[in-house]
Amino acid sequence: MRGEHEHDFSETPATAGSPPLNGFDLGTDPTPGRTRQPLVTTSADHGFAALRDACAVDLGETMRIGDAASIPPLAEAMADFALIDRGAIRPGSRSAQHAFRVGRLCLARRLIARHLSMSTLSPAMIAALLGVSVRHVHMLFETTGKSFSHTVIALRMAESRRLLRETPPRPIAEIAHACGFGSLATFYRVFNASMGLTPREFRAQRDTDPLPAIQPSRMARR
Repeated sequence: MRGEHEHDFSETPATAGSPPLNGFDLGTDPTPGRTRQPLVTTSADHGFAALRDACAVDLGETMRIGDAASIPPLAEAMADFALIDRGAIRPGSRSAQHAFRVGRLCLARRLIARHLSMSTLSPAMIAALLGVSVRHVHMLFETTGKSFSHTVIALRMAESRRLLRETPPRPIAEIAHACGFGSLATFYRVFNASMGLTPREFRAQRDTDPLPAIQPSRMARR
């Protein structure tokens, strides 16, 4: 996993005092100008709290569904965040940069899910919310074996399947819009290419086929 660092993952997160990342608090110091003790730091002090928290949520969900292959990289990142908090490793160290990369990927996925209904969702939008370059966002998803666009499509498909199973049924056009598809025709095309049947046909099966569990995509892992 450490061998993945041939890419440049040195971009640093937003600093303390930055606004919340779309609902993920980056952490602020309520007493500006206060002198801190040497070698004592926290992820909140450096604006890493959003990355750590997103990683912690992913770890919890991964443990809940029993995705054993995804647990080690997330647990390792959380251990590194703890060491950063205690001042045991520097934020610029290789271990810390690895933790930030994992945290950014976790947070990127959550930001995608939060903005999934927006047809304008793009790498540039997520990059701006994370405070990194578009190239960096693409690099994060490259490590998973699934591109940014494929990740978005997979999440939109999962959400559309969930909505198609709802009772009472919602209009298919409304579901397409809620999942971020620019048009009903696009929704039908993407859905049929992915599922081999139309949304209407899929809905007709809802009383006979169980809804498959949706698991976080593995980090190759992150």
